[in-house]
Amino acid sequence: MLDKSKLHWKKIKKMPRTLISSVKNSLSLWHAKGWQKLYFLKNWLFSFRSKYAGKLGFVHVVGLMMVTANFVPALQVQLEPHFDQPERLASFKALFLSLGGAMIGATAIAFSLIMFAMQVNVERMPHGLFRKFSSDIRLLGAFIATFSLAVIIPGFSLIPDKSWVAGATVVTIWCMSLIILLFILAYRRALALISPTMQLKLVVADTKRDFEILDKAVRRMRPILRANASIDKENEDIMGKYDMDRLTYFQLYPNWAVSAEQAISYCITYSRRHAEQGDHEVSRVALHGIVAINAFYIKTKGKTFFPSNPFIDNPLASDSFLTNTLEHLRQNVQVGVSRKDEQFIEQNLHSLLKLTELYLSIEYGEEYDPRSHAHLVSGYLTGAVESVVPHDMADVLLEGVSILGSAARLIVVHDKPEYIASISEKIALIACTGTVNKNYQPVSQVAVKQLAMLTFELLRSKSWEVRYAVKEVRDDVKLIADMYLKIPDSPLTSVHSSSLAPYYSGTSNDTLMAWLSELVNALSMADADDENAQRVVHHLEEWADGLYQTEKEVLLQAIEKRSQLTFDLIHWVVHTTKLLLAVSCSDVCDDYHRDKLRKSASWLISVLSWIPDDEGTIKYIETYRIADNIFESAVDAHKRGCDIEALEIRSLLLSWTRKVGKYQTGWSSLETACCGLACLNLILELPNEKLFTDIDTYISKDDAPNFDIRSRAASDLHEEADKFRSGYGRSNIDMAMVHADQSRLSILLHGVAERLCPETNDAGIVED
Repeated sequence: MLDKSKLHWKKIKKMPRTLISSVKNSLSLWHAKGWQKLYFLKNWLFSFRSKYAGKLGFVHVVGLMMVTANFVPALQVQLEPHFDQPERLASFKALFLSLGGAMIGATAIAFSLIMFAMQVNVERMPHGLFRKFSSDIRLLGAFIATFSLAVIIPGFSLIPDKSWVAGATVVTIWCMSLIILLFILAYRRALALISPTMQLKLVVADTKRDFEILDKAVRRMRPILRANASIDKENEDIMGKYDMDRLTYFQLYPNWAVSAEQAISYCITYSRRHAEQGDHEVSRVALHGIVAINAFYIKTKGKTFFPSNPFIDNPLASDSFLTNTLEHLRQNVQVGVSRKDEQFIEQNLHSLLKLTELYLSIEYGEEYDPRSHAHLVSGYLTGAVESVVPHDMADVLLEGVSILGSAARLIVVHDKPEYIASISEKIALIACTGTVNKNYQPVSQVAVKQLAMLTFELLRSKSWEVRYAVKEVRDDVKLIADMYLKIPDSPLTSVHSSSLAPYYSGTSNDTLMAWLSELVNALSMADADDENAQRVVHHLEEWADGLYQTEKEVLLQAIEKRSQLTFDLIHWVVHTTKLLLAVSCSDVCDDYHRDKLRKSASWLISVLSWIPDDEGTIKYIETYRIADNIFESAVDAHKRGCDIEALEIRSLLLSWTRKVGKYQTGWSSLETACCGLACLNLILELPNEKLFTDIDTYISKDDAPNFDIRSRAASDLHEEADKFRSGYGRSNIDMAMVHADQSRLSILLHGVAERLCPETNDAGIVED
């Protein structure tokens, strides 16, 4: 009881501290929420002011004018007694005259200085824009309004009598106030007009307004165009696919886009000139303006685009506006390359990527028409990135490869996947430059990552046919691997492994293996009637078909070169086999795809059977614990109910036992493989005689291990059979031995040891 009372007393003593801590936390939370609301209000006010400041200011001024107009009678009552004498009224008129003259002079001087400063600053721009901005309507309107207000003031020197005093005073005060306000507004407008970014925004805004006017004109002319058109059944079908009225209008007025073409040329001029001066902020705004103008053009043109056809020459398929835009950007890249202006080149590459996305949104007559204009942009983009290769600009090339990958993924999402083959090939060729130029090795890693991301995007594609595209990407990855495996690998930096890590490595969450694992987990939880999941399963089957061929060739090359990439390849093969079997066991996988996936998984894991069996190769490859990896695949297949595949993988492990058992590798290879076979016998619930027969057949072969190897392995197996095992193992086989039925395992291990070397007894001693 005493102990309980002490504990209760301690709890009571701790309560104030807990209460204080809780109050502090609550106050801190409310303090943070208060600041959050304050920042939200501040941002809202800033946004509201930026949108409606001019309108609110105008309403405020008009309201003040109306208020002051109501006070004029009262002010007249107060001022009129002070002007009973004619001399005072004459002095008051003279004041109006002098103030008016001063305001007129000030207006002339101020606007002369403003216009001169503005024209000096804008004289470097194209001639058309110089005339446009030097005769700005708002600026000239402010001058006219200011001059008119200044003229009103001396006009009050003509008031006939003192009854006009209050009105003249109020109007004069308002005129002077408005003159000062107009001075400020005119000054700010002049600053805006001499700003290159503001000039570009005005050019884009004017182009948008021109397109809107044109769009309204087309809609107004539509009844006339339809009345004059001859419509038959064939034309009716075409009109259902295309906007023929709009197309007819554009043919009647072929120069409808001249102002937009002029705006594009202005933006190009700004981008080149300011990039040369090092002002890349202006060049960025100019290139964004080009993209925006193209967006307005595409929206205005509507459904009047025709795809190109390699068999039929259609003059309507070509679009000079889009082609000229791309040609300007190509020349920009060449200018940037000649100047070694890396930032300018990257800006143009990003603009080409945005145009790719924009041109993919073009509406054609048929939903499945190829996005030929987007393909044209991708051709310009790949050519632009390729032109950077000879000039040793690794950072630009790295960014360019990333942009190519993004363009390819956009095409996969919005178009037919097979059109990414040329981009994928170009990425692979650029990646291969890292084999001859060490500065480009980071580019190779980024290129491989783009191909890995492209593979993953193809697997999630909405298209039902990705076989060709995914095979091309797989061949491109193999090309990179082949090229890198031809150069020496560095034992410290592991060039082969690091360059191909985004595709083959399993040690990061940002690789193809990790993405595939997440995708397979999602498929395992999908409903059986989920169409999207069924499509992904179909894509995985297409990707896995023939996968073993490329991986076998790359693995054999890696083993031959003693590359550290061998480790990644072995684990990639094992893990991908497990993923394919997992997909085949999901509810969303039908019988056809289940059989195809399991067959592909069996062929893929069988790649390990192609490892050469010469002594040097076996000793090298044993460092990667092949037997343990094969055992892991067999156990995983059994857990998923793929018993046929599990038995095939067991046969693979038996084949590996025959290969590795011939040599003394220093890794206890033969006994490890035999332990794995014994555990598989228990896991797959096979009879003991099955394993014993396999061992007898193995020993009877001409290439069976010699007596020394067999006796040492038998001795170790007898020792393993009698060993007491704890709950820890260094490998999958060790852990399986820990959890296996120890009595049955002991019988199997003793039996295998006796067949390997009958001369060795249960104590591990060789008998004479």
